[in-house]
Amino acid sequence: MTQAGDSILVTPGSGATVATHTVASKEHQVVMVSDVSGHIEGTKPIYGALIPSQVHVAVANTVHWDLFNADAAFVVRVLSILQIPNVTTAVTGVVFDWLLERTTAVGTGGASITPYELDTANTDLDADVTCRSKPTGGATQSTDLRSYSISSEETAAAPLQIAAQGGLELIPPAWYLNGGLVLRQNQGIRCVQVNSSAQGNTGWLITFTME
Repeated sequence: MTQAGDSILVTPGSGATVATHTVASKEHQVVMVSDVSGHIEGTKPIYGALIPSQVHVAVANTVHWDLFNADAAFVVRVLSILQIPNVTTAVTGVVFDWLLERTTAVGTGGASITPYELDTANTDLDADVTCRSKPTGGATQSTDLRSYSISSEETAAAPLQIAAQGGLELIPPAWYLNGGLVLRQNQGIRCVQVNSSAQGNTGWLITFTME
């Protein structure tokens, strides 16, 4: 990886040193790109929440997980949600309908999921940002964000391909390019299994930043 090879002094005022790099005997100014939140790209801490493969439930509109931001100041930006069908468990194939929804209350009950830092030198995730698997209460829906369908049949081509590529991405490119799915104070998201069927198993990987 090439770093800036030189610098220039810019005035007026007290002056500031600007990095430059020589290409074909010319000095070119070196820039650092910021994202839509004003942070230099690549500098925000990134967190992952891994929800292990869990069984589907023979109850319609089952909430499989929720992510909630209860902090008074921090903003959470969800950059990726990968839904990962379990193709190592034999099932009778069923196509499931799913909903990704915004929420106005934190999930309760179920099992707490502890997110991790991609860089262990980063600050630990704020305790008010929580993730929960199969919450039994709370996680109150406010807005449907998107719906989609995915098969749980481990011998079908589509689930095998989705699993091989690491999962089905639930964050559309237009959302990601515009800063991701933003969770402000007392906002969250949840994933709902619409069908009433216990056939199959699914896991998820949620990647997000906090600022």
